[in-house]
Amino acid sequence: MVPHVEKPRRMAGLFSLRTRYAALALLFLIGFAPGPFLLAHAGATLDLDERITVLAAGALSLTALYSLLWRFPRTITAVLGACAALAAVELRFIADYDWPINANTLSLIAETNPAEAGDLASSIPLGLALGELAIMMLVWLAWPRAGAHAPSRRIDRRALAYSAAGSAGLLALALISSPATSTLDEDSIFPSVPYGQMLALRASYPAGFPWVVVDYVRERTALMRAFRHNQNFRFGASGTKSDRPRMYVLVIGETARADRWEINGYPRATTPRLARRDDLVSFKHMMSPWSYSRYAVPLLISRKPPEMRSAVYKEASIVTAFKEAGFHTTWISLQAPVGFYESPISIHAYEADDVRFLNSVDYSKRGKSDLAAIPEIRKLLADGSARDQFVVVHTLGSHFRYTDRYPPAFARFLPDRPADRPLRLFDPGEREALSNAYDNTILFTDTFLDEVIRTLETRPGTDSWMFYSSDHGEALFDDCRQQSGHGQSSRQTHSVASVFWASPGYADRHGAALETLRGRRETLLSTAMIFETLADLGGLSVPGQRPQNSLVAPRLRLPAEVVTAFDDSGGKCPEKSP
Repeated sequence: MVPHVEKPRRMAGLFSLRTRYAALALLFLIGFAPGPFLLAHAGATLDLDERITVLAAGALSLTALYSLLWRFPRTITAVLGACAALAAVELRFIADYDWPINANTLSLIAETNPAEAGDLASSIPLGLALGELAIMMLVWLAWPRAGAHAPSRRIDRRALAYSAAGSAGLLALALISSPATSTLDEDSIFPSVPYGQMLALRASYPAGFPWVVVDYVRERTALMRAFRHNQNFRFGASGTKSDRPRMYVLVIGETARADRWEINGYPRATTPRLARRDDLVSFKHMMSPWSYSRYAVPLLISRKPPEMRSAVYKEASIVTAFKEAGFHTTWISLQAPVGFYESPISIHAYEADDVRFLNSVDYSKRGKSDLAAIPEIRKLLADGSARDQFVVVHTLGSHFRYTDRYPPAFARFLPDRPADRPLRLFDPGEREALSNAYDNTILFTDTFLDEVIRTLETRPGTDSWMFYSSDHGEALFDDCRQQSGHGQSSRQTHSVASVFWASPGYADRHGAALETLRGRRETLLSTAMIFETLADLGGLSVPGQRPQNSLVAPRLRLPAEVVTAFDDSGGKCPEKSP
């Protein structure tokens, strides 16, 4: 008698089917995980309705995919597997930066050369690698076997309709509640900044990822279009020759105002390392004509007129002038490469021979600290070609959130944050914590600048200098106007910290220039004078230089563009009646 085998086969098929559905369910949950994980890490920075959007958009998008494709077993398995694989990367990114992958991340990936890609692949965290292997195993378990029962190919119209309706509702809410950001300049080259519900949609996964890709394409296209305005511009600059290698470093600071620096008379010890140096020149009254970066930084590094309200100028920056004079140029940035506020600066970054963006997120998120630039400077110094070098380092400095700008070891002035949530920049009740946290950022900048100088000092045979200037200042509820942040006009928002250091070898050869700089410590100065100052300090001759616009010139013009901000009559609060 032949044994009956139908039941064991049926049981085996049932087990295989249950295993497949369990694996699919796990892939679905992994694909949904970035949303809850983001809220656990950075939920306090999002409003309640934005948190709901992050979760709902993620769930609805996955439900729509499953409803549309579940009758195509291999397709839905591949799609859920791809979503889960990218979700694992999102989880790691959120753990490191408190925010998902964005347009800046894609920009950095697109610009990675083969050598950097190899280094990146070799440094993938073990946990991420194991997670991807586990996802591959789940895809294998969920993959339909040959001869398996093929379901009907009808689409689950009800679930698809519900998820589509929900997704359309979220999109309509985002469009209604987040109107486009107004453009600050006369041109509209760069896309506006998403915020509110539109930002929450981009933070959802997987619903937000197509938005991120579109953002990257739009931002990159706008950046390249703007770059074409000046990529062929030539100054006709030339430079003096030297029998010694030269490295000149421009450090562009962020949101650092001069009166919060100990070396400028501030009572707190915010710059203890720089204060111990007797070879440093600090310009106490350097002012920026603009109080936000997208105008302030291009002005600082170019000959853009101070009154010009446009993100793009017809000329290139000081980077191109140094290139024409025979210097190898490098731009190292801790800021993001693309964005409404970043792209007007990146136009000039891409003038350099070597461009290194070190952060995958913008200033609004926690990223690498400014100290990440020090190893890059050391690599440049170790270059055996003995070529002259001009290096720009664009830092995050003291940009809000202040507590993201320094590690816990630099939290010297306390309290620097509430116990249960992030700092609120515009809350007068948090003035003490804001002030303490801001001073901690200056303390960290002090360490960073001292490390730059120490790095340059390791090569005594190289003539070197470091010129540091912040882009603009910051208000911290300083007077009766009760203003905080920047963008508005006051002495505090236009005041910038600025210092200069030169190596002994450079100082010996340019004693007169250094003496002139020291004589300008108490003089009212403008960041619109920095282009010519850098050219003179670098030994460059640039046709069309503006007269009396260099800090080392024998005679210096009165910077009319900052006189009003320096006087700051609006900051004179009315006297209280007795």
